[in-house]
Amino acid sequence: MLISSEQSPFKVIDLFSCGGGMSAGFSGQAAWVLAGAVDLEVAKPSGKGSGETGCNAIYEENHKIAPLSADIQQLSPEDLRTQCGLSEGDLSCLISCAPCTDFSRANPENHLADRGRNTLVGRTGDFIEMLRPKVFVMENARELITGNHPQHWHNLRARLEDMGYNVRADVHFLSRFGLPQIRERALIIASRVGPAYSLEDLWQGWEVQSDKVTVRSALGRLADWYSEHPHDPTGRVFPGMGPVVTARLEATPQNGGGWIDVARNPSTQHLLTPQCRHRWDARDYGSHPDVYGRMWLDRPAPTIKRECAHIGNGRYAHPMENRLLSVREMATLQGFPFTYTFPVKSVANRYRAIGDAVPPLIARQIAACVEWSLTGRKPEPEEWVMPDTSLKVEDLRRSALRNAA
Repeated sequence: MLISSEQSPFKVIDLFSCGGGMSAGFSGQAAWVLAGAVDLEVAKPSGKGSGETGCNAIYEENHKIAPLSADIQQLSPEDLRTQCGLSEGDLSCLISCAPCTDFSRANPENHLADRGRNTLVGRTGDFIEMLRPKVFVMENARELITGNHPQHWHNLRARLEDMGYNVRADVHFLSRFGLPQIRERALIIASRVGPAYSLEDLWQGWEVQSDKVTVRSALGRLADWYSEHPHDPTGRVFPGMGPVVTARLEATPQNGGGWIDVARNPSTQHLLTPQCRHRWDARDYGSHPDVYGRMWLDRPAPTIKRECAHIGNGRYAHPMENRLLSVREMATLQGFPFTYTFPVKSVANRYRAIGDAVPPLIARQIAACVEWSLTGRKPEPEEWVMPDTSLKVEDLRRSALRNAA
């Protein structure tokens, strides 16, 4: 979006800023300035103290502002406004992607227990009341809306509507919007300056070609980028594996194989983990059949989670090579620009920052939805397809519904 020289950039604050995935949708855009960010850097779900994740260093390196390391439960909304140098009515957008760990269906215990971190959704309402952003954005696990503890979302929605916000709350499969990954997420956008627009509105009349949201396409475009930018000192890194894990992966068929394939072959059954062997013998393949699996080349990647630093945590192995996907490959499938850097020593923390992130490729589209509410003008695809990612403008085509019209 272009702005005139007389118009001040829109200001955005990012609560729970992590490694900056959501901010990446706004950062570097002429229309936007990052007024502030907050993250305590506490690892989830272990919660073993501040500074463990190193995400604020990643954020600062890429966005050139240092997030405030603070607990949202203890931080005063008024103090945040003062520290960010905002006057009343200055804030165009507040982002609050509160932790999804205790909502997500990935942990079966969440179906029963309503844990303390879920109250951070309600705490966000205190910041909205003080800062009065023109538009509010929250991305989270789908269970925020559809799960067994919806009262947190219902209470926040009631507060937003009482303050005069028009609220959109949707659950999306993000491959529909160009992400080369099966990722289902809740997205809330609320506007007090006009209608709230969501991703379905932005993409109305457009669709992405199905072969452009595959692992093959994404890694191919990364390879093309590498041919022109061969030096990527942190991105090509991937953890080593012990001999047993290496042998297990070598026995796993390429292009989508998994532990069940290893179990079917009597000559490789000895390579199974004890748990996998027990499940095989019991003919109970469990709720996580993707562990120790390879990605398929011609499908979107499976959901990339914060535990993606080990092939035992999901289908995170390279489709053809006997290794985990590299930091850069994983970041590409998570919608990060090829130029995004992860300047922390811990390789595990680089993967953690990737898995925890809102995909920047999607965040740029969310920012376009926010701009639409603020300006009344629908942005064109050239404005919301993020450069230097796995998605290109030419991957879009007019949808069949639009053609029929």
